[in-house]
Amino acid sequence: MSIFFFFLIPVASIALLFVKDSDRERKIMLNVLLILNILLYLYPVIEAYWITPKGESMFDENKGGGAALWMYVRILPITILVFIILLSLKGIYAPKTDKKSETT
Repeated sequence: MSIFFFFLIPVASIALLFVKDSDRERKIMLNVLLILNILLYLYPVIEAYWITPKGESMFDENKGGGAALWMYVRILPITILVFIILLSLKGIYAPKTDKKSETT
């Protein structure tokens, strides 16, 4: 169950990449910020993987790269806040469809 929460921000951010926007430049800028937020969120795991010696556990703080995972203490609140802001902006700038004009 915890693995679900770990991938919630990256998967939701990828889904937000496909939200339509009428302004092309704004869409590109928001998508770049979403991708940078995903990379920042995954950085501690990537670093822990790369600095772990062969044959050691990635979660071991003494011999492996587990100490890099402590960066989540600072990165997680920042990435959640940025995700909420970008989600709000995507929601505000998503094109609104008028149901009356669709029926006529």
